[in-house]
Amino acid sequence: MKVLVYGNGAREHALAWKLSQSKVVDKLFFVNPNPLMEPLGENIAANDFEELAMKSKAQGISLALIGPEVPLAAGIADIMEAHGIATFGPHKAQAWLESSKARAKEFNFRNNIPCASSVTVDDFEDAKKVISEFEPPYVLKADGLAGGKGVLIVENSDSALVEIKSMLGGKFGTSSKKVVIEEFLDGEELSVICLYDGETLLPMDFVRDHKRLLNDNKGPNTGGMGAYSPVMLPEREKKGVFEILREISHALKKEGIRYHGALYIGMMITKDGPKVLEYNVRFGDPETQALMVRLKNDFGKVLESVIKRHLNGVKLRWGENSNALVIASQGYPRSPQKGIEVSNVEELASSINVTVFGGAIAKKEEKLVSDGGRVLTVVATGRDAHERTLAFAKRLKFDAKFYRTDICG
Repeated sequence: MKVLVYGNGAREHALAWKLSQSKVVDKLFFVNPNPLMEPLGENIAANDFEELAMKSKAQGISLALIGPEVPLAAGIADIMEAHGIATFGPHKAQAWLESSKARAKEFNFRNNIPCASSVTVDDFEDAKKVISEFEPPYVLKADGLAGGKGVLIVENSDSALVEIKSMLGGKFGTSSKKVVIEEFLDGEELSVICLYDGETLLPMDFVRDHKRLLNDNKGPNTGGMGAYSPVMLPEREKKGVFEILREISHALKKEGIRYHGALYIGMMITKDGPKVLEYNVRFGDPETQALMVRLKNDFGKVLESVIKRHLNGVKLRWGENSNALVIASQGYPRSPQKGIEVSNVEELASSINVTVFGGAIAKKEEKLVSDGGRVLTVVATGRDAHERTLAFAKRLKFDAKFYRTDICG
């Protein structure tokens, strides 16, 4: 089959890399791929989803895998499927599990899924009253999509009110017209990415993402600075996670939320057991990079099983542990430096035996340059995976590079 991978970040590069090894995938297509993923397939130039769907149909593409959340919320799956192209990702009407944190919380409350208590506000005076009812630190979430940067953890009420006023005033554009004020949960985060065919919710191996910018989980939230897999949990917590997955699976079907794609469930492992933090209706970044290098199944065949609703017969197989390290550009997440040359990527990766996925990177005058915040994700497997990702980061020729050094299992 021919497959379109939509999106041009490190997550999509990792998905394309894995699909390029599939026995059932004949050819890959992309839309404006980053220069490191470009050699894996052919580019399709399109100005909108309708044109993309028509060109995909003409190329004989039978499956579109959608990486980012924004096109899903905008209805790309609806348009692709209207042209007869099976799509890995939900229709617009079901993407709200990610695109509205307020509605996702209501979904949890309706279905008794363990999560933090919260109140959603769209008025500053109401926010003052709500803040007085919560204990610090305060968790503030933009209701809509904010590129992974719309969650703030604030230590005192005065600062919380300043942030809420800014958010309601447009800090995250229309995404923060509503703000979810949430109870702070203490514990360790867990990313549970599941495949979903509308009937079966099949979890992939556990991953731990690190969203804070600085070592020791300090600094502002980002889209993710690195991840590792697997995550070993005590039996009690593991049992709690799978119980929540059963509850979510039941709730999805009860509420008619059925699609072919991925469901990312962010959890916090608290002293009272696991609780749901958020949902994404697509693969996570950088968790996907950590998972794809470990997955032993033919990924093309796995996607076929999702589309055909045969997931109940799939058993996922995993290789040795992995470590994924994001190399960002100085100034991330607010104003990353762009246009800074990045060199020696391929030769360095080969010498250290790591896999590198391109993110916010571009080509200028035949040279690789930074083009945003998270420029590369370097991934290694094995006992010394963490050490090898750090060795790559240290020796990479990129004057604006910034990365954490403490992301390991």
